[in-house]
Amino acid sequence: MRAVVTIIGVWSISLCMSLTVQAADVTVRHHELHVELRPGSHTIIARDTIQLTGRPDAGQVLHVLLNPDLEIEEIVLANGPVLFWEEDLPSAENKRVAPGARRTIEIRLPEEFSPSDTLSISYRGRIQDAPTASPGLRFVRPDRTLGYIGAEGIYLTSETSWYPDIPGSFATFRVTATVPAGWRAVTHGREVSFTEEKTTATSEWNVRARTEALTLAANRFVKRASRWNGIEIATYVFPEDAPVADQYVEATIRYLEWYTKLLGPYPFPKFAVVENFFPSGIGLPSFTLLGSRVMKRGYTQPYSLGHEVVHSWLGNSVHNHFETGNWVEGLTTYLANYYYDERVEGKDKARAHRKRMIMEYNLYVRPADDYPVVKFHHKENRVDNAIGYQKTAMIFHMLRRELGDRDFFRAIRALIAGYSGGYADWPQVQQVFEETSGKELAWFFNQWVHGSGTPHLRIAQAHVERDPRTGYWVSMNVKQKGPTYRLGVPVVVQLEQGEYRARVDIRGTEQTMALWVPAKPMRVQLDPAYQTFRWLDRQAMSPMLNGWVTDRHRAVLLASTTPESEQQVLKPAIDRIRSQHDDTAWLDERTVSIEAQSVLVMGHPQTNPWVGRILQWCGPRVRLEEQSITIQGTTYSGDHVAVLVNCANPDHPGHVGTVFFGFSPKAVQGLSRLLFFYGWDSYLVFENGRVTARGSFDPPIDDLTVAFHDH
Repeated sequence: MRAVVTIIGVWSISLCMSLTVQAADVTVRHHELHVELRPGSHTIIARDTIQLTGRPDAGQVLHVLLNPDLEIEEIVLANGPVLFWEEDLPSAENKRVAPGARRTIEIRLPEEFSPSDTLSISYRGRIQDAPTASPGLRFVRPDRTLGYIGAEGIYLTSETSWYPDIPGSFATFRVTATVPAGWRAVTHGREVSFTEEKTTATSEWNVRARTEALTLAANRFVKRASRWNGIEIATYVFPEDAPVADQYVEATIRYLEWYTKLLGPYPFPKFAVVENFFPSGIGLPSFTLLGSRVMKRGYTQPYSLGHEVVHSWLGNSVHNHFETGNWVEGLTTYLANYYYDERVEGKDKARAHRKRMIMEYNLYVRPADDYPVVKFHHKENRVDNAIGYQKTAMIFHMLRRELGDRDFFRAIRALIAGYSGGYADWPQVQQVFEETSGKELAWFFNQWVHGSGTPHLRIAQAHVERDPRTGYWVSMNVKQKGPTYRLGVPVVVQLEQGEYRARVDIRGTEQTMALWVPAKPMRVQLDPAYQTFRWLDRQAMSPMLNGWVTDRHRAVLLASTTPESEQQVLKPAIDRIRSQHDDTAWLDERTVSIEAQSVLVMGHPQTNPWVGRILQWCGPRVRLEEQSITIQGTTYSGDHVAVLVNCANPDHPGHVGTVFFGFSPKAVQGLSRLLFFYGWDSYLVFENGRVTARGSFDPPIDDLTVAFHDH
């Protein structure tokens, strides 16, 4: 029996107002979810048996959310059907519903209702929002979809609203998923059983860790699994990619060994690396969904797989309400992308990483686009990435320097131990760090988390005086432009022999300080290792492709006589630039001079004479010959060689000149499609399509360094 009344129009509004309002504390405690997924018809057929928690009362109205394309067949309470009302929403297929819309099902509990009764909802429908490419680089955001069931694969997530839910629920699940034979479903928790019959395959999953949203993926997976300390380490990959499975299992175990020592016990019964049919890098409780193209390349780096492993603790065990600010991505970025580099690769790599995080903010965040870290909730573009990931990671680095390693990592472990299975927002993060360290940190969180912008420091004046008894005094006048920050900034004084290190506390817009050093000083540097998140002038950055990308005044220079074979291999890069619909100027070899702008020059040096002219801007660091190029003293030659080289414009050092060419069209084949992934280096050398050398040139100026001459 289907007991349903569909209410529309004004009657719907007035009747809803007359019904009893649902108590705010009534949520779902547990879902017993049975789903059959039919890729051929994009169909889901499901029954969800719900256990409630809170104080549900007889006669109360429950507001349950569900995808508007899923039709309720029956709602049963204690073995009897109950009345329900469906919010009148048109099908999403006819485009009258906003993407991601969810309709509300109103269920009135009968007078004889008991809080121990379960609510069983049967429903079916089609889910087919096919993934579409996101604008910009895919590392910023995966392909867009609100959920899809199809022959290419199955992806159901919180945005799909593929099971009935009450807002604010933090539930456990038991999931039985049936898919076609040869397929396999993966979700949170532990796989209890897997059986395959002639036409179908069924897996049962027990999700004991409470979660705010359940994600399910299914495809023609081959499973490879191992065990580590009682935890299942698994891969679910397409059959043709089975050879990479062991790489991911081994890398996952390596990260878990490292991070359990740092963060505490791993909070789930498994960690699975699951191949996705569209580009993605998504961390979920007990598994990660990585796009097929990434997985085929064996991407097990810290910033890829390692980042998703750290999310097991931060984001998937300790949750936060994104609408009140997302600290999770910044701390995860710090621990996975940065701290792993520091501990494993060493101090030089760590310094370069900090510099890059600071540069990313300065390149991509214009004052009009800036906002406080507390306002970041998820990543849509490069500005969000620079603020929510890079700036926030640097904030945690500065907090670590303020507290010391012992208290900083004790606080992180306390945060995880205290809030696993629950929510922690910025106020709770601050409280844990204060309680663990015994320090008052309101000033730190107010200026870095709740304020926007960044400190702008400069050495206004510096001089040296000999001490009457022994040694020297180095005096500096440091100024802050704009808002005044409270900072503890490292100072390094280079001596005739050795160096002298100190920390200076800066409090005002202008501050004079003096340091005693034991030997003759040659120069003084403020924050040379980029320990402080701060403003960087473009002239203080190494020349790089991202300097061209972010310059408001930029041009592309192509020779009008470029051969057809070369035009074809450069076409992906050219098409990408043209698709941006911006104000990029297009020049050719007849251009008389390069003005105050950044310019990207593409094409073989014999065809495009501007290649050689731009490379002269690099001075002796780069020398171009007829069939070879020498960079930093090393010569590269051969038809298999391609290069991307960036030089600072000597007349306008805030702008860059970038050249991209190969000694044959074949050397460039496939590279131009990936050109803008190589934005941070001053030079890269590719041989047979692979990077064999890379590095950075010194910036035109060093904005926080003063050299001393005779004194």
